Amino acid sequence: MQASDNDELGPLIRRHAQRHAPPEGLAERIRQSVRAEAAAAAPVPVSVSAPPRKTRDAWKGLAWFGTGAATAWGLALVLLASPVPPQDVLAEAVTGNHVRSLMASHLADVASSDQHTVKPWFAGKLDFSPPVVDLAAEGFPLTGGRLDYLDGRTVAALVYRSGPHVINLFYWPAAADAKPAAPVLSTRQGYQLMRWTQGGMQAWAVSDLNAAELQNFASLMRERTAPAVARP
Repeated sequence: MQASDNDELGPLIRRHAQRHAPPEGLAERIRQSVRAEAAAAAPVPVSVSAPPRKTRDAWKGLAWFGTGAATAWGLALVLLASPVPPQDVLAEAVTGNHVRSLMASHLADVASSDQHTVKPWFAGKLDFSPPVVDLAAEGFPLTGGRLDYLDGRTVAALVYRSGPHVINLFYWPAAADAKPAAPVLSTRQGYQLMRWTQGGMQAWAVSDLNAAELQNFASLMRERTAPAVARP
């Protein structure tokens, strides 16, 4: 085909070709399609909802439990790392022996208010001779004695009274290097205790007397059992 033919054909086609108008609403449909595609491509926000109340309460409970367990464990470690002083252990044992003697109604193996009867009774039963005195004139009558067990050994238990109150006085040899010690007052389970060291003996008195009365008893006992001082 010659170039002249092309020149003639172009105008002919443009003149006779039909122009078709776009369908009604096409532009709006295109816009809607574009908006839909844009919305689909946009990131979807993720909403984080709060956990249910029961779940929150459960976690709170676990947190409190964990804190309590940690505290208890820490306290246990402190107690294990801090041994109980020997005197505190002995005070508990003295109190326990006193209570058991009252409950078992077995205060005395030898029941007597005569010190010359009670003291000889211990002979051959102990490897020491406990001091035994009668304080009836001072309001603390002797009522007897028995064997007991404290500080890993057999000890002498002397029984005194003050009205309806019972006093257990325990004696056993003090340690070889123990020095005389003045009475020390303490309390266990509602009972008053007095301990002292004198004349090579360890002494513990326990009763439900008030502190002043038990201190008076201890003072009288120390006076009556003090070692004789040699005259120059």
